[in-house]
Amino acid sequence: MNCAELTKGLIADACKRAVSGLNGRILLMNYADIDRTATTELDGVVEALQLKEGKYAQAFEFKDTTLVAEHNLVKEAYLPIWEHIINAKILAKTQEAKNALEVLSKAKVVAIVENKEQGADGSVKYEMYGYDAGMELTESNNTTAFADGVVYNIKLASPANEKESSLPRTIFKTSAATTDTMIEGLLQAVTP
Repeated sequence: MNCAELTKGLIADACKRAVSGLNGRILLMNYADIDRTATTELDGVVEALQLKEGKYAQAFEFKDTTLVAEHNLVKEAYLPIWEHIINAKILAKTQEAKNALEVLSKAKVVAIVENKEQGADGSVKYEMYGYDAGMELTESNNTTAFADGVVYNIKLASPANEKESSLPRTIFKTSAATTDTMIEGLLQAVTP
């Protein structure tokens, strides 16, 4: 297969503008915790995502407008690669936030975001950033001025010498409800 040969066109819907932004929850999981033998993908869509036994994703809640995901094409000599980036603004100065940043400064993670634009059938609701190479905390800036209430500006990004082979992967399994169940299954169940 020639991966640089166009084989299909695209019809852009000029009558409907995509909804920008992310919903405020992001799931982070340790890069090494993904069971890559049980995770399946077809044409850029992850249909099954499994973590190793006893491992769970962690949910982080943000105000919608303080969470931005992006990806950038990096042209290299032989093949193009992608840099995945997530920028977040933390609005609380708590020890819990500081502890999370300390851990993130040493971790390699994969992120799942929930798009506001979800597609007619929910097929583009979730995207995964950092699946190939992981993401690292590359910036954490703060000032006691707390301009606009922002305590910490953080950036998770592809490691300096490691990038992704593709755009962020879509996560979708047969229906929006089934996909929601799969995503929630990555989190540890909380018992009362």
